[in-house]
Amino acid sequence: MRTKLIQDGALAVAAVPFTLAVLALAGQNSALGPVVLALLTAQTALICLRRVSPVWCLALMLVLQIAIAATVPPGTGLRGVGPSIVVYTCGTLLAARTAVTLAVLTAILEIGGYAVSTVPLRNPALELTQVVLHLLLSLLFYVGAALLGSHLAMRRRYSEVVEARADADAEAHRARTEAVLTAERARTARELHDVAAHHLTSLIVQATLVERLLDRDPAAARRHAAAIREEGRNTLHNLRLIVGALRDGAGADPDLPDGSGLAMIDRLVSGSEAVLTVDGSPGVPEPAVELALYRVAQEALSNARDHAPGAPVTITLTYREPETKMEIHNGPAPRVPARRDRGRRGFGLLGMRERASLVGGSFNAGPTPEGGWRVRLTVPHRS
Repeated sequence: MRTKLIQDGALAVAAVPFTLAVLALAGQNSALGPVVLALLTAQTALICLRRVSPVWCLALMLVLQIAIAATVPPGTGLRGVGPSIVVYTCGTLLAARTAVTLAVLTAILEIGGYAVSTVPLRNPALELTQVVLHLLLSLLFYVGAALLGSHLAMRRRYSEVVEARADADAEAHRARTEAVLTAERARTARELHDVAAHHLTSLIVQATLVERLLDRDPAAARRHAAAIREEGRNTLHNLRLIVGALRDGAGADPDLPDGSGLAMIDRLVSGSEAVLTVDGSPGVPEPAVELALYRVAQEALSNARDHAPGAPVTITLTYREPETKMEIHNGPAPRVPARRDRGRRGFGLLGMRERASLVGGSFNAGPTPEGGWRVRLTVPHRS
């Protein structure tokens, strides 16, 4: 509010010399006299109150306008800039109907003052045509100012509503994105917890064998000790993946099938029309990597069913040191898919990218030139 008062005060300070300069250019300063100039200056200075109380500000200006009309020499018809500015302000702050009503009243009161200043009351020869023309021009001027203010205020309010709605949509999208990432990390944590449990069980078994073979077969004990060391490295690696992904309340994941990563993907493909191609041998399976491959393949197939139903889908797994690559490609949709949540693929991509980053891999996805979609995942092997 203080800023608006300062702005309106600056406008009033600028409007006073502007009005006096216009009168000077018109050669009317000497004819008006000091009283009229003082009234005109006071009327213009009231602009500083236009947003504090626009109705009262306009009322005071009209009182001064009547006083000016009664004081100026006959035939002058002087009009200050203050009333037009305040009528415009009424349009921006009040209802359009109220602003137009005030504009009409302003025009009527101004034409009354014009009639008084143009023809002395003792002279009955009032030219009705001139008065009506002046009234029409005043109505056009003031009603136009009020409607302009209402229009600009409506556009400003509309822009504010659109901006607020965009901010709300962006905030909702951020919340949904965070929820999806949180759920994906929680699921990843559950799976990696199972991986760590698998490794720890193997460590316990190997340690028991070392204990039993230590005296009877030292060579075998050393081999099992080396196996424990390797298994410990694997466990440490997977436990590091869990850091930052654990979430409270994580339980078992019922939709994760048993078996190795390749077997899980094979069973996943067998339930669809996708074609799986394997190049190379997976070697020693790494559970965390297998889970990442399976989850990305699962999400990519789900996206293909949703966004390109009936399109051919191929999955290519390439096992080459020092990394494993997987590419899922679907062609363009032969028919228009049913209407679904537009954000689902975006959230699925976020989850797949998060899954890849947790195992130190790289992920990218995008449309193909023929109108299909391609997903690529590359995960490194541990040295």
